[in-house]
Amino acid sequence: MAPPPPRDPAALIERALCLVVEDLAACERRFAELLCSEIAIIPEVGGHIAFAGGKRFRPLLTLLGAAAAGFDGPERLTVAAVGELLHTATLLHDDVIDEGEFRRGRPASRMRYGNGMAVLAGDYCLARALQAVAYTGQPVAVCSLADTVTRMAEGEVAQLDGAGRFSLDRERYRLVIDRKTAALIAWCSSVAGLVEPELVEPLRRYGHEIGHAFQIADDVLDLRPAPAGPGKQPSDSGKDPGQDLREGKMTLPIILACETDPGLRQRVCQALQAGPPMSEAVVQELLERIAQTDAAERALDEAEAHALAASRALRALPPSPARDALHDAARYVVIRRR
Repeated sequence: MAPPPPRDPAALIERALCLVVEDLAACERRFAELLCSEIAIIPEVGGHIAFAGGKRFRPLLTLLGAAAAGFDGPERLTVAAVGELLHTATLLHDDVIDEGEFRRGRPASRMRYGNGMAVLAGDYCLARALQAVAYTGQPVAVCSLADTVTRMAEGEVAQLDGAGRFSLDRERYRLVIDRKTAALIAWCSSVAGLVEPELVEPLRRYGHEIGHAFQIADDVLDLRPAPAGPGKQPSDSGKDPGQDLREGKMTLPIILACETDPGLRQRVCQALQAGPPMSEAVVQELLERIAQTDAAERALDEAEAHALAASRALRALPPSPARDALHDAARYVVIRRR
């Protein structure tokens, strides 16, 4: 009988990492190769965020998914590296769109290199990702990536289109997550569709549910205050605290808080009508009022339900240490925020 999973988030993910440590090292080398360019400023801008301490969660799911499905083709390393490269592209673009100042606990790339350079470096990451997968010569991977990138673009547009509007529409919120976050994680966990056909859908479903759990948990973290200290500082997420509120994004914990407190609902509506970005004073006021509700715990309950659904999807895979590690990763997504 396998030992029970540890309750400490760091120990939980460490157990998963240990299973694919050599593949992760190879993936990191491949990732660095894909960031290279004769135009020296490109890897400098991309590397500012890419090597700033990210957890490489998407490559981890790719490599564990491949191991659980018995797929050892060299393409798994390219898929793992491309997943992180696409994630890097979205972060570079998001910080420009959202006017974010912090990312992974340090100034965002746009703060150091400017908005234009950050956008173009993100475009390069996207182009190299498409190129790398095309060069594998695997039509399934190429087509699945094309579909995924299209959904990601739809998610970004849907989120920006809804920013600044007061809406308690949970379905729209889920649609944004489905396309912006879950689509990429599902592509990664299913190894771009390269595993045995009968295992593609279970692994894709696993990643889809993990994507929802991951984003909801991050949205909860966004509403927690910044660490005490002089000057503006990043929160535990490495981003500006209250960034979603500042941009007028109605995330699940904000929606739940507004449903719980009619007075808060009216105040948020008024703040959004004044037009984003909200002032720091208003953001802090709203953060304090949201914290007085049970919205964060209720949102995390929903994230946990998605994590459990992800684990159920794994029943289609044969028992293995890699499958156990995928279960651990599903638990990690939620308990790292509990």
